[in-house]
Amino acid sequence: MNLYRFKGNFKSFLFVLAIGMALGFVYYTQTLVNALQRQSEEFLKFRIKIFEENINNETLQDLSFFFQEVIQQADYPIIYTDAENNPIYWRNVDVPPYINRPIPEDTLQYLRKLIARFDAKNPPVSISFQGRILGYYHYGESPIIYRLRWLPYVEIVVVALFILIGYAGFSSIKKSEERFIWVGMAKETAHQLGTPLSSLIGWVEYLKASPEKVDPVLPELEKDVVRLKVIANRFSQIGSLPDLKPEELPRLITETLHYFQKRLPRQNGRVVLKAEVEADLPVVRVNRDLFSWVLENLIKNALDALGDNGGEILITAGKVNEHKVFLEVRDTGKGISSGDRKNIFKPGFSTKKRGWGLGLSLAKRIIEEYHGGKIFLKESHPGKGSVFRIELKVRKASA
Repeated sequence: MNLYRFKGNFKSFLFVLAIGMALGFVYYTQTLVNALQRQSEEFLKFRIKIFEENINNETLQDLSFFFQEVIQQADYPIIYTDAENNPIYWRNVDVPPYINRPIPEDTLQYLRKLIARFDAKNPPVSISFQGRILGYYHYGESPIIYRLRWLPYVEIVVVALFILIGYAGFSSIKKSEERFIWVGMAKETAHQLGTPLSSLIGWVEYLKASPEKVDPVLPELEKDVVRLKVIANRFSQIGSLPDLKPEELPRLITETLHYFQKRLPRQNGRVVLKAEVEADLPVVRVNRDLFSWVLENLIKNALDALGDNGGEILITAGKVNEHKVFLEVRDTGKGISSGDRKNIFKPGFSTKKRGWGLGLSLAKRIIEEYHGGKIFLKESHPGKGSVFRIELKVRKASA
């Protein structure tokens, strides 16, 4: 329950953080745009001031230069009116120029609406000549500044759409993986329980036929019952933090080998399973049931890789250094193609026709999340075999 509450709080934190970042980005961008707008307005007023000073200069003979080059070169939407606010000329508005011909009434009404809109944002600038107002300079917002003002909102919408699409895609992938995991767990449960249950059923039938042979059969029944307990304990620990205890790695390897020796495929002795373990290996902290499950899965994968041709499975163990030990499962099977190597630990991935792709993903979780170790494909060569390697930390002497 605490885990779900933590996940919920973390998602809420991420959502609030994203909203805060978006608002901060918009505020920062709008501040820059407003500063740019003020600078542009000041530059515009400066140009108008130059024009006004020069038309008041009695020695100036040609005013058209300032009128054409200083005023009309602005990139703002502009409407120039006379002293009575009648439109005279305009630039950068969606109205065609009327040169030496009367302006239609509907166009005048539209221009006056634009003037009112411009004046609501920017006070008009008057142009005077010898103390008398000649007209007013009405201007709107630069198209570039207008686009910059809306740019952060467009970016936020695009990013939000990208996140939503990505979230939908990842959710679909996650659901697909969960589906594979649930189906795979059901399949793995049936597979794990199948062998001891089949053995128990066989022993029960044997006792029915030969009830006098109870004494030699009881130890075998007890082994199968113990096996069922181990399987139940394995599944009960998936999803919870398992108890790690000091264990001797050679002993775990030997027990797993003995379990498989009686269950190797009968292929005229063509499957050889053996181990080479260094002497005096340090003790490691593992969960016996889960770690043996990992080793069993690696051996089963090796058997599948050998196929009907048989071959050799070699388990080796030794020291990486004074802080780590390793365990390797090497087979002489068909190997793994280069295209499949990056996917072998993903839930649902399997190269077997009837495989559910759960064994290696479970092994990875058990070794890396529960034991703090590493498991990886050390090497693989098509037609020559593969080597899976596990690395575990050495148990401290004080532990």
